[in-house]
Amino acid sequence: MYKMYTIRMVLVFLLILLAEAGPTAACSSSCSSRCYCYSRGLTSVPQDLPTNVTELYLHYNVITTLNQSDFSRHSTLTTLQLQYNQISLINSGAFYNLTRLTHLYLYNNRLTSLRSDMFVGLDSLQILYLYHNNIHSIEAGTFNATPQLRELQLQYNNISNIAAGALATLSRLQCSGFHTLRMDSNQMATLPSVAYDILASVPSVHINNNPWQCDCRMLPFKLRMNGDHPFDNQITCVGPANLRGKNLLSGVNADDLICEDTTSALTPSAVVEMETSTSGSYTHLVLISGFLGALIGGLLTSTVFLAVWCHRRRRESASTSVPGPTVAYSNTESQTCTAVTMTTSVSRAEEYDDVTTSASRKECMMT
Repeated sequence: MYKMYTIRMVLVFLLILLAEAGPTAACSSSCSSRCYCYSRGLTSVPQDLPTNVTELYLHYNVITTLNQSDFSRHSTLTTLQLQYNQISLINSGAFYNLTRLTHLYLYNNRLTSLRSDMFVGLDSLQILYLYHNNIHSIEAGTFNATPQLRELQLQYNNISNIAAGALATLSRLQCSGFHTLRMDSNQMATLPSVAYDILASVPSVHINNNPWQCDCRMLPFKLRMNGDHPFDNQITCVGPANLRGKNLLSGVNADDLICEDTTSALTPSAVVEMETSTSGSYTHLVLISGFLGALIGGLLTSTVFLAVWCHRRRRESASTSVPGPTVAYSNTESQTCTAVTMTTSVSRAEEYDDVTTSASRKECMMT
């Protein structure tokens, strides 16, 4: 009886162990170059996968965090599917060793921001799906580590602001074949004028279904619109109330884009003046700097010349007004040498008066 009870407890214990290790063990045992580990209730990335795996399917699990060590042994990966998990944190360096990865699927997770170090190592990445997360911000330099990116899907997030550096990176990706950008159904209200050229460089852009505020902040962007690009027709005003439902390109005039705060309002003429003055101000600055440089150089040259001239005049005046001592030699039969030293003072006011002279004489006999 006791033996039967012991055997039963051992079997229960083994079943518990199998239940815990089951999903990972089953996933690992069925792997070759492709590992199908989806829908297994995994809370983390399995660590016993073959090192030569090229495609890893981990979707429909409950993974919450991606760590630096999760994929460090899998440099041959080309496809990684992590959609439909609960990922809220991707640690720095999590993809560092995945230099061959071309497809990364992270949609339907819980990411809130895209950091500049999040995708470091993904040198070959071409497809990146991030839609249906809770992303609200994108840091500058986020896509610097993905020079081969061709398609980026960010729809159905809460993005309200994109750093200028992040947009600039996307414009440079056109050389590598970047062709699709989806940012529809987010929380973007305005776009700066510099965004126009960036969006125009991408063949397929989706920015519809955003709460666009058609006020003075959209005026610079409006003035760039000409209908040549599909996204020109995708901006439908949500505010202000008098412009709600109107298309920014065809249904709104530039004069309608005003702000209630007059101190921040821009008029079309003001925007044009700002853009033209920006290009002309540099020329004016160069001309003014050149003129000031020439003027200062002339003044310095004149000052040096005047100082030299005054110094010479003082030396000439001193040499003419105070003569040096005069020595007279006379040879006589007795070989007597007489030295005469004279000190003369002349008053210019009494130029024609008698000259008062005091002289001291000293005679010496030379043998």
